Amino acid sequence: MTLLLPEKKSTLGSDLAKKLGQEKVRWDWATLKAYSVDASIYKIPPQVVVLPETEDDIDAVMEYAVKAGVPLTPRAAGTNLTGSAIGAGIIVDISRMNRLLEVNRDEQWARVQPGLVLSEFNKQLAPVGLMYGPDPSSGDMCKLGGMLGNNSAGPHTLRYGSVKDNVHTLRVRLLTEGWLDAQSVEIGGPVHTSLLQEYVSLKAVWTMIQEDQALIRARRPKVSKNSSGYNVFDVVDGLERGVFDVPKLFIGSEGTLGIISEARVKLVKRPDSTVTGLIHFRHLEGMGESVPHLLELAPNALEVMDGNSLNLIGRDRYGIPSDAAATLLIEFDEDEGADRRHRLLEMCRRFPLTGEVRLASDPAQQGELWKARKALFPMLYRFDPQKKPINFVDDVVVSASRTGELIRYLEEYFGRRSVSVAIFGHVGNGNAHIVPLLDLHNQHDVEAMVEAHREIHQTVLGLFDGSICGEHGDGRIRAETVRLMYGEEVYQIFVRVKQAFDPQGMMNPGVKISETSFTEHIDLERMGKPCATCAKCNSVCPVYDVFQSEDMSARGWFEIVTASDYSYLQSERVVEACLNCKSCRTICPAGVDVSELILQRRAEHPNRLAGWVFALHARQWLFHPLLKLMAWTQSFWDRPVIRGMLEKVTRPLLRKLAATAKIPRDMVLPTLAKRHLRDRYPELCHAEHLRQASVAYFHGCAANYFEDGVGDAVIGLLGDYGVRVALPPQRCSGTPIETYGLRDLVKEGARENLAHLASYSTVITSCASCTLSLKDYATLFHGEPEEAAAIDLRKRVKHISEFLVDQGMVSDNTRSIPTPADGKSTKVTYHSSCHLRAAGVSQAPRDLLASVADLEFVEMQDADRCAGGAGTYMVKNYETSQKIFQRKKRAIQESGAQVVATSCPACMIQLKNGLRGIAEVKHIAQVMREHSRKK
Repeated sequence: MTLLLPEKKSTLGSDLAKKLGQEKVRWDWATLKAYSVDASIYKIPPQVVVLPETEDDIDAVMEYAVKAGVPLTPRAAGTNLTGSAIGAGIIVDISRMNRLLEVNRDEQWARVQPGLVLSEFNKQLAPVGLMYGPDPSSGDMCKLGGMLGNNSAGPHTLRYGSVKDNVHTLRVRLLTEGWLDAQSVEIGGPVHTSLLQEYVSLKAVWTMIQEDQALIRARRPKVSKNSSGYNVFDVVDGLERGVFDVPKLFIGSEGTLGIISEARVKLVKRPDSTVTGLIHFRHLEGMGESVPHLLELAPNALEVMDGNSLNLIGRDRYGIPSDAAATLLIEFDEDEGADRRHRLLEMCRRFPLTGEVRLASDPAQQGELWKARKALFPMLYRFDPQKKPINFVDDVVVSASRTGELIRYLEEYFGRRSVSVAIFGHVGNGNAHIVPLLDLHNQHDVEAMVEAHREIHQTVLGLFDGSICGEHGDGRIRAETVRLMYGEEVYQIFVRVKQAFDPQGMMNPGVKISETSFTEHIDLERMGKPCATCAKCNSVCPVYDVFQSEDMSARGWFEIVTASDYSYLQSERVVEACLNCKSCRTICPAGVDVSELILQRRAEHPNRLAGWVFALHARQWLFHPLLKLMAWTQSFWDRPVIRGMLEKVTRPLLRKLAATAKIPRDMVLPTLAKRHLRDRYPELCHAEHLRQASVAYFHGCAANYFEDGVGDAVIGLLGDYGVRVALPPQRCSGTPIETYGLRDLVKEGARENLAHLASYSTVITSCASCTLSLKDYATLFHGEPEEAAAIDLRKRVKHISEFLVDQGMVSDNTRSIPTPADGKSTKVTYHSSCHLRAAGVSQAPRDLLASVADLEFVEMQDADRCAGGAGTYMVKNYETSQKIFQRKKRAIQESGAQVVATSCPACMIQLKNGLRGIAEVKHIAQVMREHSRKK
């Protein structure tokens, strides 16, 4: 049946909004733009996006879609590489259905909703010593719904199997037959009989499976992993065990048969410890021959990178021998470790290696061995400004023993065409990920892609008797090749399965069962942009964490603000939602700073109220007396009744800042200083001292204006090391100003700061935002006369924690501070400020805290997550700010810490407001100053 989409797109949205509510239905320009892409090479704008929170919501949207004749596309995190999470009708984003419903520790299973992120799932399971076995590389951002849809796997498939091996039951909403509790049932039993009576679709599939079981067995792929087509093969295997294994039909179906709302999944025990080995092979043949022998060790993981991949990441950088044809990683449990280590080394002596086999059981050393493998994909996005890694033959599978042959064939194939390519993957399963670097704006590269898609898939099927897909799904990339893989008879079985559950072809059309060329809908415009749309940024975006909607996410924002038809008026809601935390920049494999792109868009529409405030702030002769007046009167106006009146009075004015802006009456405000930091240390500001000093302290606004002790602690610490710093004249570093689009004012202040800081060999900072802002002046003035001075300043800026580590404070404290006589110590944890992390400072504060003998440093979960303060974001959007903080609050409470140290005064405001006595909040400089005095 041909689906006719309604002409009036707004009809869909308004109709669904009446049924589900405005918060769950979106069809504005920005939302549709964000949801038009996933992690694949495709782009298809939807007509409306629905964000269900309950099964009733799913019921409503599916019933409406059937009546309206509009296709549905289920979507989770959108990390799929094949284009199965985008569609032209209604996107059903299940991300808000993200709860862990139940855990049975004894029987090792859990009930979960499909919107739960895999890494979050495993974090919640960690306290009971369990985890979910399948572990795709996108585990920090992929969600269980997508894993179920693709039959995902990962490096540890050898130990735990793929998703289909780790699911007990599913709850699935079928298009026309309501909810199905899919489980493996005894053939001929009452449940089996009831299912066939109640569901016409299941009866049709059951009859077909029985009739065609011989054909299905004969055409089952002869590989250890396969996610192509519908999994009728495992259903047929169930017949031999006397069961109708219904869940197997839906796992790997990519949203083409129904929408999953819940799954009961199998859990496994976390390994106590593991051993990792790194082996460099001189020849591909040797690597290939070694695989069957290494599998005898029953490894948890066996990963390979070919010589091309090693060249792309840079061999010298990771200590990889220049003559290594392939590098292999092996991992096995520590138990019986000595025996396995010995056997591993004995096996490796049979093959020509280059370099020694490296073994590690220490987590830090293991991380070093895995570093090259984990760096591979990010490096592909930075290798060439024109050529991008294109996933289109990315998931083939052959017999594990033939992996060396496959890699040799692929290297020769791409070598003849002068195409750079990375070949890596799960060699223990024979599962190779093939990622050529192509410029799809170049017709030659486009033709090379089309040719490679055809020839490589045909060769894998014909010469290697393999599979076109191991764990990524068919999607739009491989749908046209499914028939080639299985032949017409089995392909028609797949077609009949699809028709049984979806006779109108409404569920995710174009995916899995389709004759459309894989070249349709390729987003050539996006192929010229740096973003990989991989969604790594979404995994750390605090706004996405709250809203669970692509239009309120870093990846969605990139798509919105870089669109050729971008309009601020159409996008203001989402463009103004960003905190500018820079977490996206820190994690992005392609080096994209989405927040910077947003700031550039805000600069096109600077906020007038903020402009007046910061213009006043720049006139320090006027601003400082006003601020001191507020400090002297704070004991009066910072009272509950007065604060309540001020909230009401200031609300109309603050709405000019943002529609949600307010200063809540119960928000804990910092205490304003009656004497500013510079007033307290006039000798450090004296002109003669400024000329003689070699080290400057850029204190920033908070340390100067707030009575929080941060600036005093920094100056005191530096004095302890004989450093008498200067406090040169300074303007705001610019971060809070730029947040409101006032880039000209930022540059004005930056020029003054560059001039005042030019003569100092070192510039110490204590504020994370100031640290990053000063380092980023080079970007601010890119291509302008000030760029050279800005680059020079970047080299001289050091956060106080970096400076203290450089001065040897870590070793000093370890030697000098005795353990308390009562044996008890204060438990301290560290909140990693986003901007300081973006500035490249992450380990130094942790090392300082861990070095203090009478402190017990504990690393809290989510230490690197944004706390939601983001300078004035607390005022601009207080409710969202507090929702973001809840994750941080839980992590602090679970850590049991009595003190939370951080590296930024702005973060201190949010922490003090949110914790309110749960734990003491201090700047890292304050903690170290207190303990340096104990020497």
